[in-house]
Amino acid sequence: MSRVWAAAFLLRRLRDEVGVALMIFALVAVTAFLFAAAPRLFNQMSDVGLRHRLEAARVVQRNLQISILGPGQPADALAGLADQGQEFLAEMPQSLRSLVVERAVSVTSPRFIVTDAPDRTYQNTFISLRYQDGLGRVTRLVAGRMPGAHGAPLPPIDYGFTPGDPEPPEVLPRFDIALSDATAEAAGLQLGEVIEVTADGNDPMLDRRFAIPLPAEFEVVGIFSVVDADAGVWYDDSSLQVLDLAGSDDNPIALVTALVHPDAYVDVAASGLPFLHEWRYFVDPGRVTSDQAETLVADMRRMQSRFLTSATALPSTVQPTLRTALPELLDGYVAERSASEAVLSVAVVGPLVLAAGAVGMVGVLLVARRRAALALARGRGASGLLLIGAQLWEALLMAGLAGAAGWFAATLLVPGRAEAWSALLALVVVLSAVAALVAATWPVARRPLGDLADDARPLLRPSPRRLVLEGTAVVLCAGGVLLLRQRGLAIDDGEATRFDPMLAATPALAGLAVGIVAMRLYPLPIRALAWLAARRRDLVPVLGLRTVGRHPAHANLPLLVLMLTAAFGAFSSVVTATVDRGQLVASWENLGADYRISRIGGGSVSRADPTGLPGIEAVAGAYVDPAADFTSTPNQSSAILLYGLDADAYRDVTRGAPISAALPADLVSGARPTGTPESPIPAVLSRRLPPASQPVPRGGTFQVIVAGQSMTFVNVQDRLEFPGLEPDAAFVIASLDQLQAAYTNQTLEPNQFLVRAPAEVEAELRAHLQERVALGQLASRHAAYRDLQQAPLVAAVVIGFRGALVVAAAYTALATMAALTLSASARTRDLAFLRILGVSARQALQLTVVEHGPPVLIALAPGVALGVAVAVLLAPSLGLAAFAGTERALAVTVDWIGVALMSVALLVVVAVAIGAATWLARRARAADALRIGDD
Repeated sequence: MSRVWAAAFLLRRLRDEVGVALMIFALVAVTAFLFAAAPRLFNQMSDVGLRHRLEAARVVQRNLQISILGPGQPADALAGLADQGQEFLAEMPQSLRSLVVERAVSVTSPRFIVTDAPDRTYQNTFISLRYQDGLGRVTRLVAGRMPGAHGAPLPPIDYGFTPGDPEPPEVLPRFDIALSDATAEAAGLQLGEVIEVTADGNDPMLDRRFAIPLPAEFEVVGIFSVVDADAGVWYDDSSLQVLDLAGSDDNPIALVTALVHPDAYVDVAASGLPFLHEWRYFVDPGRVTSDQAETLVADMRRMQSRFLTSATALPSTVQPTLRTALPELLDGYVAERSASEAVLSVAVVGPLVLAAGAVGMVGVLLVARRRAALALARGRGASGLLLIGAQLWEALLMAGLAGAAGWFAATLLVPGRAEAWSALLALVVVLSAVAALVAATWPVARRPLGDLADDARPLLRPSPRRLVLEGTAVVLCAGGVLLLRQRGLAIDDGEATRFDPMLAATPALAGLAVGIVAMRLYPLPIRALAWLAARRRDLVPVLGLRTVGRHPAHANLPLLVLMLTAAFGAFSSVVTATVDRGQLVASWENLGADYRISRIGGGSVSRADPTGLPGIEAVAGAYVDPAADFTSTPNQSSAILLYGLDADAYRDVTRGAPISAALPADLVSGARPTGTPESPIPAVLSRRLPPASQPVPRGGTFQVIVAGQSMTFVNVQDRLEFPGLEPDAAFVIASLDQLQAAYTNQTLEPNQFLVRAPAEVEAELRAHLQERVALGQLASRHAAYRDLQQAPLVAAVVIGFRGALVVAAAYTALATMAALTLSASARTRDLAFLRILGVSARQALQLTVVEHGPPVLIALAPGVALGVAVAVLLAPSLGLAAFAGTERALAVTVDWIGVALMSVALLVVVAVAIGAATWLARRARAADALRIGDD
């Protein structure tokens, strides 16, 4: 009991050190708040990232579709289809069923070949009938009326008409159809026109049982326009919006899809024809949270075992077929989140080390401040164990209350799902602070009483044991850097990607290792400067430098914190600059220009030429055929991407871009080759050729069919990739002018425009395109760059590093002010003596500058150099390409202006902290300062 009272007596010192206690309380509370808030913030960013990934995916990827190829339904068929869709929904796992917010049904008939098309646009025209839910809100009737039900079913297939019969039935069943305006214009179909058709026996949906023709008539009763071509209800299927073209250039085939009344499905089904029935289940991304991702993946895998799976819209059997990419999207998200966690762990460990260093420094300096009081207590009979116990109680009281306050504030103020890691990290902060304060007291409590009494004893040299431990730590940190460089930040354990905490801490530990070395070496230049200053006649330089040498504990610890902050700041600057530069380069590489104008389904876009519009700086036309016939050897024909580009104009489009888009001079010259073996067209050929191709050496020739005309090309340059094309594409790049000059069939019009223009003209350019070209598409590099920057998990990495830098700078300021505050008594006493001896206020200010300037500069320069070096060394191992939206390796970017601004900001922070502490010290009266410690 007496020891408890003795400990309580020692704790009365808190009454005289309210400011110190509040400083420690604030430091621990802020640290606990930050580390309790971090998991909640990351949970929120993870949820937003998952929703963003699902919303950015194609409709057909993020939703579910179950399809059956089979006979049509009898009367009340739509109700039966709805019931069957509900049964499929009931079979889904609850985790997935809870995400479905809307259902839709689509029914598509086999193709009917048009039999009365002698004067139509396309001699071979096929029409499929479709009923689909939900089109009323994305279409607008522009002529005629929507289809009705005439109640005239197709006769059964076995009605007696055989291929040998010369006469078809006298009265053909007629069905109302509606077409989109783009389809009607392209196919040459008019409102009110009656089309004679018969079932196409070669349709993949049919088999030999349906070789008997089924003649009918289709009447075009309505023309509608598409209000929203990208709406989810289309399910990424544009066949109702515009016709598809198949066949060859010499024998094109038009594939038309027409909209019919729901009752027409029953009438056509009476013939026994099979239909493609599709039940679509729309998932609400807003209902998905990141902690559901792995459960959903497991449930989806089990669901896929119940159904057949297919990547196409056409099932192969009557068994239900599931079509979705949701498991792949979730798997990709889990991998992306793991990568973000791994990279962010580096940003988290930096402030954690600084926080531990700041708390430890406060503990050491607090014990140094209390040395006289501790020596007095030891002299009056207090044991070392009693002193440690009192410090433990004090630390638990201050750190425990501060940690609880920080955790409660994080729970109350920071949005996000509750996370056990929040309480755990807050507890770790509390225990770390307690351990640091107790560990700082340990040497004083266990030291012989005689050593404590000699406050002015000379500094002891570090023991060999301590030097060995510090050397071992330095070697281990260097080994960690090399290991991280070799292995990377993430470790693949075969099932999931996880990060290694030791590797994540490597950059911070590298700064700590260099800090240890600097702490041991920096007295040498200080002593050299003091020796040189002693040769001068003035007092300020020698006195200031010798003060630093006499009290290294007060200078070394802030020096270490500042060095760690500078290193971490430079490291963060390089990481964020590399990601930002990589995003910019990726946006150019993926599109090849600021804007790309094209048309859904292909076709000319000449009417949409934006040349002359306000804000347009350059325009380059292009002719793109993604599957042109390529021949490099006899009897070989493969598909290759043909990219005819206005080479002269493209040079202006890409001027100043961070990509290599220069084309050979042969493509921009004024020559006009004819495309014959005697006069081949110069071309850039990809190093990756189509299958069964022979290598084409530089100067070798090959043939490509350009819009139905065979042309000969000569390889003048080979490239692995080109901006705007897929990285793994096999391509041929030629001059559009030379292709047009060699083309003799008709006019070879561009089907793409590449535009150089600022982001501000996007709205005007989009309106111009919609006015000139039906189903026009505008791809924007500016929008893609914004999307890359605003992707939640990518933004979390950038914001995390920048936020960690701000936190690190705040810890530096707190550590500096704490060091100066805790050593203020000795500094105030020394300053008072000097003022009595005649030192002026100006000389006192110069003394402060000399005392703190060299350590700050010695810490800042190596810290910045270390941070840049570690970032350059480790950047390839951090997997930053995943956050730049590219699979290509990123070039490390050092923003020297940003690094310089960061360094200046740190100097300002330290200068303000030093100035504040000095101002407080100068306010003390000389008489009061001389009595410090007499109580």
